[in-house]
Amino acid sequence: MAEGDVMARFYVPQPRIEKGLLRIEGDEVRHIRKVLRLKSGDEVVVFNGAATEYEGTIIEEGSSSVVIMVQSIFSSKSESPLEITLAQSLLKSEKMDYLIQKATELGVNQIIPFYSSRTIPLIEESRRLKRYHRWKRIAIEASKQCGRGVVPKIDPIQGFFEMVQTAPQDSLRLILWEKEGARLKEILMGSREKTKIFFVVGPEGGITQEEVEHTRREGFIPVHLGRRILRSETSSLCLLSILQYECGDIG
Repeated sequence: MAEGDVMARFYVPQPRIEKGLLRIEGDEVRHIRKVLRLKSGDEVVVFNGAATEYEGTIIEEGSSSVVIMVQSIFSSKSESPLEITLAQSLLKSEKMDYLIQKATELGVNQIIPFYSSRTIPLIEESRRLKRYHRWKRIAIEASKQCGRGVVPKIDPIQGFFEMVQTAPQDSLRLILWEKEGARLKEILMGSREKTKIFFVVGPEGGITQEEVEHTRREGFIPVHLGRRILRSETSSLCLLSILQYECGDIG
């Protein structure tokens, strides 16, 4: 491989290594052989989605599996020191897909899709599982593309009040509210010791007063991003970027 080339990355959630050999099966085999057309002697990286990576060389190609000789095993160096959970109100299909892809690139650890009183694109029960699996695939592909060793956890769709209860007590709990709230910069300056952050972004129609008051009782801090009204997906990615810049690994 020429200097400066980036090794192709493949996701194997529970890799088994026997005598230094790691076997890749499933959809990744087609990607290796048919899409990238890699062959014996090519170097690749396998990651398990939980921050462990395996660097090695392809030594065997088959129609249903590819075997690599593992040369090194190491912890991913591309993860932020922050552990960020984004609770995101459901968006229209293509917007939700885009959000999950970009949030993964920005280092989110968990995404909780939820619906609240003003959520518009409610998803029928029969379609929820299909959409959930699609979001998981998007997170995997985005992790491969951006070089992450961790695949964000995508939770099943939850109701607003159910989602609020999942926020860890030891996390910095934020909810974006366009009507009022503290300045984000001030909250972050006073919470430097917090590495676990849980933030909620509502739908295009906004969060209701009742919902905000409920989160306050649960220890959430309402914050705003300024005077301009941002779309829901813009708000989420803006806040993620700010968190990584101020407290994480951007910049």
